[in-house]
Amino acid sequence: GVAVVGSGANEEVYVAFQREWNLCDAGGGVRIGLYTPSSGEWVFYYFPLDEVTSPNGGWIGLSELTSLGGGRFAVIERDNQGNIDATVKKLYTFSVNGVTPLPQDELPSDPAAEGFPALSKTLARDILPDLQAPKGLVIEKVEGLAVLPNGDTLIVTDNDGVDDSSGETQLINLGPVF
Repeated sequence: GVAVVGSGANEEVYVAFQREWNLCDAGGGVRIGLYTPSSGEWVFYYFPLDEVTSPNGGWIGLSELTSLGGGRFAVIERDNQGNIDATVKKLYTFSVNGVTPLPQDELPSDPAAEGFPALSKTLARDILPDLQAPKGLVIEKVEGLAVLPNGDTLIVTDNDGVDDSSGETQLINLGPVF
């Protein structure tokens, strides 16, 4: 997921890394990167992930990032499981306000260490019931998230080109969420 905030010299590009970057991130979370085009600088936040709860195992990661304005963002956090094995399909919000990101070479090696720029997340909606509502297979990959000018929130699934998938794509209007 990528979200661009501002423009010109004030432009900032936020990037949600889907899974752990390297062994330094192996603490139950992933990075949110902030790239500033005017300086070419990258700095990072740390986003805590839910625990894997699927009986089939798998992993948890982020698949989208959307700016809500004022330093607030929404993300899709999901497991890599579909159908009856799917257990984590959620929309979370977080704010970067008051959290100072760090460049790679200044990050503590342990995400649990003091000073690591960890974000706090707030559950906005568990979307698993929305994916179950059509009474078909629960699609694994919820990949897109958009908030319309009227406040409605849209999610879209990725059909993976029918590779280990039904080939179905769902576009779901959740109504106002944020």
